[in-house]
Amino acid sequence: MIRGGNFLKGEQQSIFHYVKSTGKGPEIGEKSAIKSDKQLRRALNQWDIAFLVVGAMIGSGWLFGPLGAASTAGPAAILSWLIAGFLMIFIALAYAEIGGMLPKTGGIVRYPQYTHGGFTSFLMGWAYFLSAVTVAPSEAIAAVSYMSSYLPQLMSSGLLTPPLGTLVAAVLVIFFFFLNWYGVHVMGKTNTGVGWWKLLIPTLTFILLMTLAMHAINYSGLAGGFIPYGWSAVFLAIPTTGIAYSYLGFRQGIDYSGEARKATDVVWGTIIGYVIVMFIYVMLQVAFVGAVNWGGAVKVSPGNWQALYSSVLSSGPFYEIMTTSGIAILAGFAVILLIDAIISPSGTGWICIGTTARTIYGLAADGHLPQTFLRLNKYRVPLWPMITALVLGLLFLLPFPTWFSISSFITMTTVFTYIISGPSLMTLRKMAPNANRPIKLSAASVIGAIATIAAFLIVYWSTFYVLWFAIALILAGLPLFYMYTMVNKYGASRTTAIILGIIYWVVLVLSTYFLIYLPFAAPAGWPASSPTTMLKFEPTHLIDFVSYVVIMIAMVVGLTLYMASTTKDRETAMKHIGAGWWVVATIFSAYVLSFLGSFSIFQTPIIPFPWDTVIAALVALGLYLYGSYSGIFTEDLAVALKELGGV
Repeated sequence: MIRGGNFLKGEQQSIFHYVKSTGKGPEIGEKSAIKSDKQLRRALNQWDIAFLVVGAMIGSGWLFGPLGAASTAGPAAILSWLIAGFLMIFIALAYAEIGGMLPKTGGIVRYPQYTHGGFTSFLMGWAYFLSAVTVAPSEAIAAVSYMSSYLPQLMSSGLLTPPLGTLVAAVLVIFFFFLNWYGVHVMGKTNTGVGWWKLLIPTLTFILLMTLAMHAINYSGLAGGFIPYGWSAVFLAIPTTGIAYSYLGFRQGIDYSGEARKATDVVWGTIIGYVIVMFIYVMLQVAFVGAVNWGGAVKVSPGNWQALYSSVLSSGPFYEIMTTSGIAILAGFAVILLIDAIISPSGTGWICIGTTARTIYGLAADGHLPQTFLRLNKYRVPLWPMITALVLGLLFLLPFPTWFSISSFITMTTVFTYIISGPSLMTLRKMAPNANRPIKLSAASVIGAIATIAAFLIVYWSTFYVLWFAIALILAGLPLFYMYTMVNKYGASRTTAIILGIIYWVVLVLSTYFLIYLPFAAPAGWPASSPTTMLKFEPTHLIDFVSYVVIMIAMVVGLTLYMASTTKDRETAMKHIGAGWWVVATIFSAYVLSFLGSFSIFQTPIIPFPWDTVIAALVALGLYLYGSYSGIFTEDLAVALKELGGV
């Protein structure tokens, strides 16, 4: 319940009491979504939520992440896991308070709508959709990768082999679909059971390796010591080797919060699951570093951590370490790892295909998709979102370069949406200070600031090589905002929206191809999973990049303002657009810094490490303040508060 009646003033109070007294709210969006929200099956308890988090976090990340991290940072990969876990926990805490206050299915994409309006929620929702839709197929690909250890015909050069490899991965995606289709109680209870397995096997893995196969010299006694490649490599490993990707699963508790029995179950289930998995991941990295036997079948000179990436370990890191250890117990346990290599990614896959469906449901709840996507099937699961998630999941089984390149893209697009966690937290504190919160964070402004800075830094560390493509895809979604949301929610002309949208797409494609892809991405080796060539900086590079940024800022700002100025509900449209400019500033700030800093594609960066990271943190702090200041009281929030009990 919302306690007290004096926390809203002026326009906020007028909107709230108008919605409360008349029952009216946004004609598309939250008001329609509440009807569907009430039909969702609230069957998940605290431990179901915790195991959703565990199940999503312990997937292919634990099977491949420790190898990628050690190859990038050496023994200091242990610090990469600790730093990433520390940073992500602030994001998780911010969402724990918001999710407890507003337990909504698809919450990650609905909260921006409540606090910053339609423009922000579309940009964040579109980015989150791009990441969510790729997770289930990537987990299916990871499972098939491990299967190829004993069925080599499934994979070739790291890619699914058609038709057999693709067919096996497709069968897994279809299985994920049906497990969700028959109700959240079926998926939730199945996942809780599998969650115990997913806790047990990784735990036994690090215990056995630390007991039977440790080489203490690996930690600091080899060439280069504990941090052989410098501190920049420690941060580089976080977004590019599957570390941040592995921590992203905490969001599942938030996305399924509308199907939890109580709001407190969402909060504590998310926190419990996250802390348990963070401990397991750190210990797995400790065990992996110590268990590398340089003189065995690995055939890599001692201390050459980067060469591990292309060694025999690349097909199945822990499996190969155990089978080549010469220790009978480890060789026997390696067989169990092959089984887990199917179960762990599959467990994440069936959770994440459900997350994709709930992301689509959330976009419809925000008014960015037709209300058809709010329909539920007879098992009270989002009907068309589930079908759409299946179709898109199957389409994304097209050949990818490697698991690491997929995880880097997912990490960047997902963590980008977490940048709003701090501003949303502070906006809700300002707009609804007396709302019931199962957890109310102390020093919320500090936690919110750290959450935003953490998310921005992880995006920045993703490297220009990853960012250019991800940002191009995020920007590519804007015409959909013109053609659907601005037409149906704000009353813009459909013809004008279509014409401007097409013009925007043409300019985006041409400018990205000629000003970014040809001068930067292609020479660096894209779409390989990492740059094959670091470029020597030339003045023409600066001209190309500045031209691109200026053109795209002009297109985004100019066309969006023009569309908003021609809508029937011009006041609301301009209000929502104004509340979203800080997101546009965030996109281009990260882009510019990634071009200039040490995570660029140049042999000699313009801004060296660590000053680039310091500058990025300060920019993120400014964006947090800007985003918090930009928050508005929306009609969607008024409808949500009314549904929770009003004032």
